[in-house]
Amino acid sequence: MMRVLLVNPWAYDFTAFDLWSKPLGLLYLGAHLRQKGVQVVLLDCLSREDPDACAPQNTGPRRLREAGCGGYFQEILPKPAFFSSIPRHFRRFGIPRDRVLLRLKELEPPDVVFVTCGFTYWYPGAMVMGELLRRVFPEAFLVLGGIYSTLCPEHARNLGFDALVSVADPLAVAKALEELLGVRLGIHDYHDFFSLPPAFDLYPRLSYGVVLTSLGCPFSCSYCASRALFPSFFQRPPEEVAEEVQYLHERFGIRHIAFYDDALLVRAEEHFLPLAEALLRKNLPVVFHLPNGLHARYLTHEVARFLKRARFQTIRVSLETVSPEGQKKGSAKVTNPLFERAIAALKEAGFAPQDVEVYLLFGWPATEEEDVLASLAYVRNLGLSPRLALYAPTPGTEDYRVFFSEETEPLWHNKIAFLYRRGWHRLYERLRQERKW
Repeated sequence: MMRVLLVNPWAYDFTAFDLWSKPLGLLYLGAHLRQKGVQVVLLDCLSREDPDACAPQNTGPRRLREAGCGGYFQEILPKPAFFSSIPRHFRRFGIPRDRVLLRLKELEPPDVVFVTCGFTYWYPGAMVMGELLRRVFPEAFLVLGGIYSTLCPEHARNLGFDALVSVADPLAVAKALEELLGVRLGIHDYHDFFSLPPAFDLYPRLSYGVVLTSLGCPFSCSYCASRALFPSFFQRPPEEVAEEVQYLHERFGIRHIAFYDDALLVRAEEHFLPLAEALLRKNLPVVFHLPNGLHARYLTHEVARFLKRARFQTIRVSLETVSPEGQKKGSAKVTNPLFERAIAALKEAGFAPQDVEVYLLFGWPATEEEDVLASLAYVRNLGLSPRLALYAPTPGTEDYRVFFSEETEPLWHNKIAFLYRRGWHRLYERLRQERKW
């Protein structure tokens, strides 16, 4: 029997927080491999429920803690030379390295190891993990995949792995892995891919669950790489998603579930509304969270009522900027009147203003500091809570092609590094001290 180890490595960054974060692609891979008779083991260095995880220094706000979120254990590391001018500590987040090493030595040697890497600028964690795996399992075949290897394939080829999966779309990933492993996964379309739930049972314990009801996004925002990662837009059957939610609750006792969708409300009459109705029929004691921003364009009164009735608690709406020029540069998916209509619908449905958070892009090259200040004032005047989303230059986006195409070092994609590079760190720190967001 083939033995496969799935690894989600540490986060090497200035800051990191577990906001319903699970390596969903890796867990789907584990489910399909296991169905084909492969022995699968998971090592998630960012699992706070792991027996080897240490208590975090930052536990996070109470509301997020109650929903299963929280900080990671962190260790201060020497800064890469690239970050020498940034007056912040560079850290490793997750299970301590010495405990990870002991865990690896206790495992039966795998034939193949799959390492994922989310953010492009988190690649140091994947690199260190690859070196560790090579030392402990010299005979194993090491494969690197994830967002980093998809958006930065040339850079990823230098990390010393035996093979690279430089695609993110599940059908393309399945084809690549079949060629690498010689195992027929039987994933011919997205229905096949979603026919199995993610292998959450590989975790010893879960404090929350995550669900993906769709792949991709029909919009092409200039700052977002969703279309580069998932060229097609696919929505799962609502009843199938509701069954998965029920499975997560009944199998693991989960009471908090986050939706990972980039475009949950698109074609709401065919997708979200039937899903909400199915969840209401099941009447599960589960609270739902939407950490990704909702499209204000589709937030109608009917949608808002179903969000409230179906116990969606964390509501975040994307605005990005109040500047009409900036909105047009982004994708023209939202305007101020559309946004105000969406907020009115949420309030009428029973959501208190403090329950609604609004994403504003901070540091985006299409805007200036005065645009951010105007956007903050606009959101505050509506009685809402602004949430600054720090802009990170991302390969595969239109913004990156226009502004940053000559950059080759993925560390430069780090949102904190870009904050300092653009000179916006002073405004950011001032706003933090004044508690403007």
